[in-house]
Amino acid sequence: MKKSVLLVLMTLFAAAASAEGLALSGKAGTLGMGLELTEGFSDRFAGRLGFNTFNYNTNATKSSVNYDLKLQLQTASALVDWYPMHGAFRATTGLYYNDNKFSLVGKPTGGVFTLGGQSFNATDIGSVNGTVTFNKVAPYIGLGWGSPTEQGKGWGLVSDFGVLVQGQPNTTLDATCTNPAICTQLQAQVTTERSNLQSSLSNFKLYPVATVGVSYQW
Repeated sequence: MKKSVLLVLMTLFAAAASAEGLALSGKAGTLGMGLELTEGFSDRFAGRLGFNTFNYNTNATKSSVNYDLKLQLQTASALVDWYPMHGAFRATTGLYYNDNKFSLVGKPTGGVFTLGGQSFNATDIGSVNGTVTFNKVAPYIGLGWGSPTEQGKGWGLVSDFGVLVQGQPNTTLDATCTNPAICTQLQAQVTTERSNLQSSLSNFKLYPVATVGVSYQW
């Protein structure tokens, strides 16, 4: 994915350097840090290509398990803007290639893992690991402000507020046991815990998008 992000970056810069009337924006927000190339088709319509990326580590309790959690934000976008009043206000729709995901590593609390409502001694469990992914293609709808390709614009400010429809999370959860006597029961509780985890993350089906940035027109 890092190579593909670099390729997108190089493509954006090459296109911006070789064309007139395009605008390049640097943005930050709930999708991470990103770059975006905008081309105006008329005073009412514009198209955008961009990408965003950011990694974040934290600790969280989901269902009944304490997790070390790594959030990896990586998206690429193809969007169309409509300016209904020929000004800076715009309505936006389009698609994102969505590689947003969580990686989880379960941690015991007080020497105990609680999985699916049942407690196990931490010494009987080798590891608890999981992943959470979403639909790779995610529709987007939102509103924004800024017309970076307006004639003679130069520098400008841009913002977007909307929703990324990334679908029901796809959750995996695995645990290894070091005590053969509890392995069968452990796997049954892991299945229950995975279901609980997926349910607790259901709010991520709709991911809020809020970004602000600076644009420059060639």
